Amino acid sequence: MAIDISDDVIVVVGAEEHILKSRDFSRLCGSLKRFRRVGSDRKQQYLKSFMRRYMRYLRDYLSVVRILRSVDDVNELIRKISPAVIVVDDKIYGILNHPVKIRESSPKPKYMDYLLLIADNLANYFRKLLKENLSAYVNELREIEK
Repeated sequence: MAIDISDDVIVVVGAEEHILKSRDFSRLCGSLKRFRRVGSDRKQQYLKSFMRRYMRYLRDYLSVVRILRSVDDVNELIRKISPAVIVVDDKIYGILNHPVKIRESSPKPKYMDYLLLIADNLANYFRKLLKENLSAYVNELREIEK
């Protein structure tokens, strides 16, 4: 499970380990980038293409996708799901309650990085959507969450 925060939007993404380690999943995630590393003139286009790829392909590989607004909701979700390990954004690492958690900045297997990239891009997409268009944010939430 990967948890990323962007301003006041927290994204929780999870999948089974054997799926994350599959060749198909890593091939699909190979072109993903950290949102902050995308050039400022290409950010809008990158998010559009990411969402298209997410809806067509990546979504099917994930078992949990939640967009939340509070850390308490994240802790409750973690308690319900009880994942083996979580990779957490450094900003909220100390606040989350789980026995096995890894900082986003720590070394980890590549398949966990792919999960973090998906969470990072979703968090930035929903952060921008929340600022620009609240009704579109609500509609997208219904469509995205699993």
